[in-house]
Amino acid sequence: MRILVLGPDHTGGSLPPYLDALSAGLRQHGATVDRHGSVGVPYDRKRQEFQPIGDIAAQADALLDRIDLGDYDVLSVHFGNLEVEQLLPVLWAGRPHPPAVYHVHTLAPTLLRDHVPDPQWYSAVRKEIRRFDGYVYFGQHARAHLAGTVSEGAPSGMAWLPTTIPDKTEPRMRPELAAALDTDGIPVISLYGYAAPWKDAALLYAAARLMDIPARIVLAGDFWTDPAQAGIDLGHTTTPVRLGAAEFVIVPGYLGPSDRIGLARASRAAVFPYRAHPSFQGSGAIADYLAHAVPVVATDVANMAELVADAGRIVPAGDAHALARALDTVAANGVAASRYIRRAQAYAHRFSAGAHAGRCLDVYRRVSEHQQRRIV
Repeated sequence: MRILVLGPDHTGGSLPPYLDALSAGLRQHGATVDRHGSVGVPYDRKRQEFQPIGDIAAQADALLDRIDLGDYDVLSVHFGNLEVEQLLPVLWAGRPHPPAVYHVHTLAPTLLRDHVPDPQWYSAVRKEIRRFDGYVYFGQHARAHLAGTVSEGAPSGMAWLPTTIPDKTEPRMRPELAAALDTDGIPVISLYGYAAPWKDAALLYAAARLMDIPARIVLAGDFWTDPAQAGIDLGHTTTPVRLGAAEFVIVPGYLGPSDRIGLARASRAAVFPYRAHPSFQGSGAIADYLAHAVPVVATDVANMAELVADAGRIVPAGDAHALARALDTVAANGVAASRYIRRAQAYAHRFSAGAHAGRCLDVYRRVSEHQQRRIV
């Protein structure tokens, strides 16, 4: 099978590492795979604002012009909340193309609703999302959310996001991250990734202030020092700040695989203080932690409870006191924390790239067969 993986193809963000893992896994199963995608998030770092919609549309159009869609049996389509790939289904609607499978990374194209508001583009993209030939869901939340709105009879499948840390990756952390993890024995509880509307940094900061057990909360990734993106001004925490028993520190910038494995190994637990949001379907970063037997404390939104199961604690969204008590439990490293580690070890195999790619390939094959039956 000839597969074009269409999605961001650059260093940075959460999707490119996933697409690396997916492409490698598909090739292991014997598929021919090409990659094409955008070269960066359409965000002007100097001005700290997103690019105009005209520039974003021009990037998407130029990307599509570089591809001969007829060379492939299936399009594997990927975009989150910030990528120009959101616009591609609208742009190729009038061109001959093979069946397209949408991996549901987001429930709504928020780039066009929240960051660069454009009602016409937003409506057009949502319409095309409903017309894909097949769907890969990363949890029951997305499947339930889109039920009744996607193509009737379109093949679909469930495949939790895999770890994006390649096998045998050794930790080689950049100095800022290594310094944040140098705690003289104080346990580290961490989260990495982009700042986003569904990531409640203010809740995490408030919970840290309420903790009774010493721990260092490490928040790593892009945009956390931009109050407009983080939802709170955390610029003063780029060096560790004491908040009672706990410490809080931000490590700005993208984390590559060697950084992420170092962070996972150094963390007693991961923390996902998320809030309900109309576009959020579930986290992929959780897989990097669970695949390496790191328990997870998360708020009960989207597919969090489904992923974590009993390999950690699930608390109500927005409840800083409940989050603080859960963080205290893992920081204390008692009987409950040890049980979470054992369960995370038992679940690790669920998040391999090979297993995930096999489930995706099954959807691609069913989509291709469905399309052939329609043609006949």
